[in-house]
Amino acid sequence: MSVGAMPMNGRKEDAAEVIKRKQEHLDMSLLPEVRGGNTGLEAVRLPYDAMFEVSDEALDTSVTMAGVELAFPLMFGAMTGGTPLATPFNTCLRGLAARHRVAMCLGSIRAVLCDEGLLSTYGSGAVEALFANIGAEQIGQIEHNHLSRVCERLGVRGLFIHLNGLQEWVQPEGWRHFSVSYDALAHFVDRCDVPVYIKEVGNGIGGKCASRLASLNIAGIETASVGGTSWVKVEARRGGGLSRESIESLSSLGYNLVESLSSCRRALGQRTLIASGGISTPLDIVKALSLGADLVAMAQPLYRWYREDGAEMLARRIDEYLEVSRLIWRSTGARDLKHLHERQGDG
Repeated sequence: MSVGAMPMNGRKEDAAEVIKRKQEHLDMSLLPEVRGGNTGLEAVRLPYDAMFEVSDEALDTSVTMAGVELAFPLMFGAMTGGTPLATPFNTCLRGLAARHRVAMCLGSIRAVLCDEGLLSTYGSGAVEALFANIGAEQIGQIEHNHLSRVCERLGVRGLFIHLNGLQEWVQPEGWRHFSVSYDALAHFVDRCDVPVYIKEVGNGIGGKCASRLASLNIAGIETASVGGTSWVKVEARRGGGLSRESIESLSSLGYNLVESLSSCRRALGQRTLIASGGISTPLDIVKALSLGADLVAMAQPLYRWYREDGAEMLARRIDEYLEVSRLIWRSTGARDLKHLHERQGDG
C-alpha cells in the first residue's frame, strides 16, 4: 500500500546503515549533554493527605489501553531495535512489562522492515500490551501487507507513528524536506489494521497541531515533550556540523511536558494521552498523571540503569519506582486515576 504524497528522501537504506545508526543512538542517548530543558513539572504541587486515608488495598492504579487492562499506567517507551546489541535489553524489558502488567513500545521497526532477519533484535517474550513504532517519513513507502506481516510477527497491538522533523533535518542521513501530509497520514491511519498513536521525539505536541492530529481516527497521542532526550542534540553529536547556538535554538523549540499535556488533553477528549519527555522520578510519574495523562512513558532511564548496573538492578529500580509511585499516589488522597485527575489543584 502506498499512501503517496508524503515526501521521501529518495534513497533506500540498507540494513547495515540502519543498524549502525541505531547503535549510535543508544550510546549517545546516555550522554548528559543530550538532555532537553525543563519539563515544567517542577512548578506542579500535588495535594497531600497526611492521614493517608486511601489504603494500599483500596488504591486502584489500573488503566485500559488498546483493550488491555494494565496494572499501572506505565509504558516502557520506544528506544531501540534493529541492532543485535539491543536484543538482551529488549528481552529483559519484555519480561518486566509482562511481570508488572504494564505497556511497552518497541523502538523504530524501520530496520526490520528493511530486513526481517533483524526481528530477533526486538527481543522475545509475550507482552499483552506491546506496540510498534515507525517514523512518519517512512510510511509513504511501506507496503500494507509487509507492515501487517511484521506487526503480526512482532505480536503488537498497535502502532506509534513518530513525528521527527527536526531530528530528520539535523541527522546526517536525514531528509531535510520533511513534511507530513495531513491527507496521507489520515489515509494511512484509516487503512491500518491496528490502533494508531502519534508521538513526537523530544519537542512535544501542542497548539493547533494537537487539534489537527486529534481530528484523525487515532487512538491517542504521546507527548514526547521538551525535557527528555533531545534527538536534535543526539543527531548533532553524530555529525550534523551545526553550531552550539543553532543546536540550542532547534532543541528548545516546541512544548514542555506540562504545556503538551494541557493542549493534548483538551484536543483528545477521552482518547489515550501518554505523558513522556523527561519523566525520571516516581514524583514525575504521579504529577504527570495528575495533569490528565492516562499513562506515563519512560525510556532513557531504563536503558541507563541496564547499561550501568545490569538486568537485576533494572528490575529492582522498576520495582522501587512502582512501589514509591503508588505511595505518592495514595498521599494525594486519590483512590484511582479518575480521582487523581480531579484532585489536581485541591489543597
